[in-house]
Amino acid sequence: MSYKKIFQFIGLIACLNLLTACTVTDLDADGNPIIPKDPNAAVSFADFTLSEVADQLWEPKVFPEATQEFTPWESIKSQLDAQQISTKQSFFVRLDGTIESVDLGKMRGAITIKVGDTNIDLQVGRIIKGNAIRDASKYVLFDDFKNQIRFAQISREFNNRAMASVGEPDSSWIGEKATVIAAITIDQNTISDAVPIQITRGGK
Repeated sequence: MSYKKIFQFIGLIACLNLLTACTVTDLDADGNPIIPKDPNAAVSFADFTLSEVADQLWEPKVFPEATQEFTPWESIKSQLDAQQISTKQSFFVRLDGTIESVDLGKMRGAITIKVGDTNIDLQVGRIIKGNAIRDASKYVLFDDFKNQIRFAQISREFNNRAMASVGEPDSSWIGEKATVIAAITIDQNTISDAVPIQITRGGK
C-alpha cells in the first residue's frame, strides 16, 4: 500500500471519529441552536413573574423566617436608646403591646401599638411605603433578580401578602392586647417604616 493511500485511510478514520463525537443540536424557528438547560444550574427568578417569585419565597421562606427568627424588641430598643443604629437597617421583630389607635383610609392606614413606653405606627392598607420586608429577609437577594426594577417591585408583592395575613383591622381593635410580628426599617436611630406581617389579638 502506498503512503498516499495510507494517509488517505488515516484521514478517513479521523473524519469518522469526528462525526461520531458530534452531537446534533435542534434549531429554533429562527435557525438558532436550542441549548438545553443545565439541570444543575441555579433557578433564576428572571424566568418568573414577580407574583410567582413571591409565591416561591413567601410561604416557604420569608414568613417562617419572620415568625421564627425575629429579633426581640428589647434588643432593638436598647440599641435605639444608645443611638447605635445610625445606618439604615431592617429587622423582623416581635412586638407585645396594646393597640392604641386604628386609622384607616381608602389607600393608606396605620395601627398604632404601644410597646412599653414606645408607640409604633404599623402601616396597613393598599399602599405600603418602603422595603422593610424585603430588606429584613436573608432570602431576598439582589443578585437573584433580573434587574434593579424587579428587585424594587418585589416589595409590593410581599406587602400585599402581609396585608392578606393581617386581615382587615377596625376600631374594635383599639384597647386590645396584641402580639405583632413586623418588619421594621430603622434609619438614623428612628423607625422609618413598620409593616405588620402577623397580628395576634389577645383581648382587653
